[in-house]
Amino acid sequence: MDQIVYLQKLITQTRLRAADGYPFFLLWGVLWIVGYAGTIVWSPLVWAGIFVAGGLISAVICFKKKKELPVPPLLKKIGWLMLILFVYIAFLFGQLLLISDNHQIITSFWPFHIGLLYILAGIFTGRSLVLIGCWLILAAVAGIWLPSPWQEIWLAAGAGGGLILTGVILRKQVIKDE
Repeated sequence: MDQIVYLQKLITQTRLRAADGYPFFLLWGVLWIVGYAGTIVWSPLVWAGIFVAGGLISAVICFKKKKELPVPPLLKKIGWLMLILFVYIAFLFGQLLLISDNHQIITSFWPFHIGLLYILAGIFTGRSLVLIGCWLILAAVAGIWLPSPWQEIWLAAGAGGGLILTGVILRKQVIKDE
Protein backbone atom coordinates (compact mmCIF):
# COMPACT_ATOMS: atom_id res chain seq x y z
CA MET A 1 0.00 0.00 0.00
CA ASP A 2 2.86 2.38 0.82
CA GLN A 3 4.33 1.81 -2.64
CA ILE A 4 1.05 2.75 -4.34
CA VAL A 5 0.81 5.93 -2.27
CA TYR A 6 4.44 6.74 -3.15
CA LEU A 7 3.79 6.22 -6.87
CA GLN A 8 0.67 8.41 -6.75
CA LYS A 9 2.65 11.13 -4.98
CA LEU A 10 5.48 10.83 -7.54
CA ILE A 11 3.06 11.12 -10.47
CA THR A 12 1.33 14.15 -8.89
CA GLN A 13 4.70 15.87 -8.25
CA THR A 14 5.76 15.11 -11.83
CA ARG A 15 2.57 16.59 -13.29
CA LEU A 16 2.82 19.73 -11.18
CA ARG A 17 6.50 20.27 -11.99
CA ALA A 18 5.90 19.57 -15.69
CA ALA A 19 3.25 22.30 -15.70
CA ASP A 20 5.84 24.54 -14.03
CA GLY A 21 7.78 24.36 -17.32
CA TYR A 22 5.31 26.73 -18.99
CA PRO A 23 8.00 29.38 -19.74
CA PHE A 24 9.58 26.96 -22.23
CA PHE A 25 6.30 26.71 -24.17
CA LEU A 26 5.90 30.49 -24.19
CA LEU A 27 9.50 31.00 -25.29
CA TRP A 28 9.50 28.40 -28.04
CA GLY A 29 6.05 29.44 -29.25
CA VAL A 30 7.35 32.97 -29.81
CA LEU A 31 10.57 31.66 -31.37
CA TRP A 32 8.65 29.42 -33.77
CA ILE A 33 6.54 32.38 -34.87
CA VAL A 34 9.70 34.46 -35.38
CA GLY A 35 11.39 31.55 -37.17
CA TYR A 36 8.59 30.89 -39.63
CA ALA A 37 8.10 34.62 -40.25
CA GLY A 38 11.86 35.01 -40.65
CA THR A 39 11.89 32.19 -43.18
CA ILE A 40 9.40 34.12 -45.31
CA VAL A 41 11.12 37.50 -44.98
CA TRP A 42 14.79 36.47 -44.97
CA SER A 43 15.87 32.85 -45.25
CA PRO A 44 15.44 29.46 -43.58
CA LEU A 45 18.92 30.09 -42.16
CA VAL A 46 17.24 32.30 -39.53
CA TRP A 47 16.50 29.02 -37.70
CA ALA A 48 20.20 28.56 -36.87
CA GLY A 49 20.19 31.79 -34.86
CA ILE A 50 16.84 30.96 -33.29
CA PHE A 51 18.09 27.55 -32.24
CA VAL A 52 21.18 29.05 -30.56
CA ALA A 53 19.28 31.91 -28.90
CA GLY A 54 16.47 29.60 -27.80
CA GLY A 55 18.93 27.08 -26.41
CA LEU A 56 20.73 29.75 -24.38
CA ILE A 57 17.51 31.29 -23.05
CA SER A 58 16.18 27.80 -22.25
CA ALA A 59 19.36 27.05 -20.30
CA VAL A 60 18.94 30.25 -18.28
CA ILE A 61 15.30 29.38 -17.53
CA CYS A 62 16.36 25.86 -16.59
CA PHE A 63 18.99 27.06 -14.12
CA LYS A 64 16.53 29.52 -12.54
CA LYS A 65 13.90 26.79 -12.21
CA LYS A 66 16.45 24.39 -10.75
CA LYS A 67 17.02 26.80 -7.86
CA GLU A 68 13.29 27.03 -7.05
CA LEU A 69 12.23 23.43 -6.47
CA PRO A 70 13.93 20.07 -6.87
CA VAL A 71 12.92 18.09 -9.94
CA PRO A 72 11.05 14.87 -9.13
CA PRO A 73 13.01 11.76 -10.18
CA LEU A 74 10.39 10.67 -12.73
CA LEU A 75 10.39 14.08 -14.42
CA LYS A 76 14.18 14.06 -14.56
CA LYS A 77 14.12 10.65 -16.30
CA ILE A 78 11.45 11.88 -18.73
CA GLY A 79 13.63 14.92 -19.48
CA TRP A 80 16.66 12.74 -20.25
CA LEU A 81 14.53 10.49 -22.47
CA MET A 82 13.21 13.53 -24.37
CA LEU A 83 16.75 14.86 -24.81
CA ILE A 84 18.00 11.54 -26.20
CA LEU A 85 15.02 11.31 -28.57
CA PHE A 86 15.56 14.93 -29.63
CA VAL A 87 19.16 14.16 -30.58
CA TYR A 88 17.94 11.15 -32.56
CA ILE A 89 15.33 13.30 -34.33
CA ALA A 90 18.04 15.85 -35.18
CA PHE A 91 20.03 13.00 -36.74
CA LEU A 92 16.94 12.00 -38.76
CA PHE A 93 16.57 15.61 -39.91
CA GLY A 94 20.14 15.59 -41.15
CA GLN A 95 19.40 12.41 -43.10
CA LEU A 96 16.22 13.97 -44.53
CA LEU A 97 18.24 16.93 -45.81
CA LEU A 98 20.56 14.50 -47.61
CA ILE A 99 17.78 12.65 -49.43
CA SER A 100 15.14 15.32 -50.06
CA ASP A 101 14.85 18.94 -51.02
CA ASN A 102 11.05 19.00 -50.70
CA HIS A 103 10.45 22.30 -48.90
CA GLN A 104 7.05 21.33 -47.49
CA ILE A 105 8.32 18.12 -45.89
CA ILE A 106 11.43 19.79 -44.48
CA THR A 107 9.39 22.67 -43.04
CA SER A 108 6.85 20.33 -41.41
CA PHE A 109 9.48 17.94 -40.02
CA TRP A 110 10.11 19.65 -36.68
CA PRO A 111 6.51 20.39 -35.63
CA PHE A 112 5.61 16.77 -36.41
CA HIS A 113 8.45 15.29 -34.39
CA ILE A 114 8.22 17.74 -31.50
CA GLY A 115 4.52 16.84 -31.37
CA LEU A 116 5.49 13.19 -31.11
CA LEU A 117 7.86 14.00 -28.22
CA TYR A 118 5.09 15.88 -26.41
CA ILE A 119 2.70 12.94 -26.80
CA LEU A 120 5.30 10.59 -25.33
CA ALA A 121 6.00 12.94 -22.41
CA GLY A 122 2.28 13.50 -21.93
CA ILE A 123 1.77 9.82 -21.20
CA PHE A 124 3.52 10.51 -17.88
CA THR A 125 2.80 14.18 -17.29
CA GLY A 126 -0.79 14.74 -18.31
CA ARG A 127 -3.32 15.49 -20.98
CA SER A 128 -2.04 19.00 -21.83
CA LEU A 129 1.12 17.66 -23.46
CA VAL A 130 -0.76 14.93 -25.30
CA LEU A 131 -3.17 17.51 -26.72
CA ILE A 132 -0.46 19.94 -27.87
CA GLY A 133 1.46 16.99 -29.33
CA CYS A 134 -1.57 15.87 -31.34
CA TRP A 135 -2.18 19.46 -32.46
CA LEU A 136 1.44 19.90 -33.61
CA ILE A 137 1.29 16.68 -35.61
CA LEU A 138 -2.00 17.73 -37.18
CA ALA A 139 -0.61 21.19 -38.01
CA ALA A 140 2.54 19.66 -39.52
CA VAL A 141 0.64 17.16 -41.67
CA ALA A 142 -1.79 19.85 -42.87
CA GLY A 143 1.19 22.09 -43.59
CA ILE A 144 2.70 19.58 -46.01
CA TRP A 145 0.00 20.41 -48.56
CA LEU A 146 0.33 24.19 -48.30
CA PRO A 147 2.65 26.07 -50.65
CA SER A 148 5.19 28.52 -49.32
CA PRO A 149 4.64 31.13 -47.77
CA TRP A 150 1.20 29.82 -46.64
CA GLN A 151 2.81 26.83 -44.97
CA GLU A 152 5.08 29.07 -42.89
CA ILE A 153 2.16 31.35 -41.98
CA TRP A 154 0.07 28.31 -41.00
CA LEU A 155 2.87 26.78 -38.90
CA ALA A 156 3.68 30.13 -37.24
CA ALA A 157 0.06 30.57 -36.21
CA GLY A 158 -0.85 26.93 -35.66
CA ALA A 159 2.32 25.48 -34.18
CA GLY A 160 3.84 28.58 -32.57
CA GLY A 161 0.45 29.79 -31.39
CA GLY A 162 -0.35 26.31 -30.08
CA LEU A 163 2.81 26.29 -28.00
CA ILE A 164 1.97 29.72 -26.58
CA LEU A 165 -1.58 28.60 -25.77
CA THR A 166 -0.20 25.53 -24.00
CA GLY A 167 2.17 27.73 -22.00
CA VAL A 168 -0.72 29.95 -20.95
CA ILE A 169 -2.85 26.94 -19.92
CA LEU A 170 0.03 25.39 -17.96
CA ARG A 171 0.74 28.74 -16.28
CA LYS A 172 -2.87 28.95 -15.13
CA GLN A 173 -2.57 25.41 -13.78
CA VAL A 174 0.55 26.35 -11.81
CA ILE A 175 -1.08 29.49 -10.39
CA LYS A 176 -4.20 27.48 -9.43
CA ASP A 177 -2.10 24.81 -7.65
CA GLU A 178 -0.02 27.30 -5.63
